[in-house]
Amino acid sequence: MDAGDVVERADLSSAPTVGLRPLEARDFPELVEWLNTPHVYRWWGVSSGPGSLGGPDTDAATLAQVAEKYRASVDGKDTTHRYVILSDRHPVGMIQWYRLADEPGYALAIGESPNGTAGIDLLVGVPGAIGRGIGPRAISTLVDGVVFAEADLHRVIGGPHPDNRASVRAFEKACFAFARDAMVPDEGPERVMARDRGDSTRR
Repeated sequence: MDAGDVVERADLSSAPTVGLRPLEARDFPELVEWLNTPHVYRWWGVSSGPGSLGGPDTDAATLAQVAEKYRASVDGKDTTHRYVILSDRHPVGMIQWYRLADEPGYALAIGESPNGTAGIDLLVGVPGAIGRGIGPRAISTLVDGVVFAEADLHRVIGGPHPDNRASVRAFEKACFAFARDAMVPDEGPERVMARDRGDSTRR
């Protein structure tokens, strides 16, 4: 996806149109706000593992920290590819993907072959955007329009915390199926959800 491109997925129901565009430096202040929102930092914050950002009080992410962590992605020098989630063209969250081949230790921990497999993570940072079907649409848009556009990739996994029911359900609605529960060193438990190329039955 070239910088500035927007991938959109329209829905004929009353749900908003969901699109994606590459993360840019101008998004950093908003990303700081999202990471410091309670429903986000519960799963993404400093307590979730090394290198994580966000939390209350002294754990709150700063603009400098966000810029340091995400600048390489903006500059195209990171193996993780990040996009802003748009709801009716308004930024509401972030979604990212990477090849498991670039994270062999993680692939081993969750019991997945790194060959031909991608991993994805997402956050919906705006509280008012929760519960509107944005997460599943963002996942499907990324998988169908970006990840499976890569000819060498045939499987995608997500690893939400088992207690994060909203995220687990979002993956289910995006045609992911339960694969296994895993324990990732220094990070904690994950519910591994998987979708193979060709899987398109909404659950």
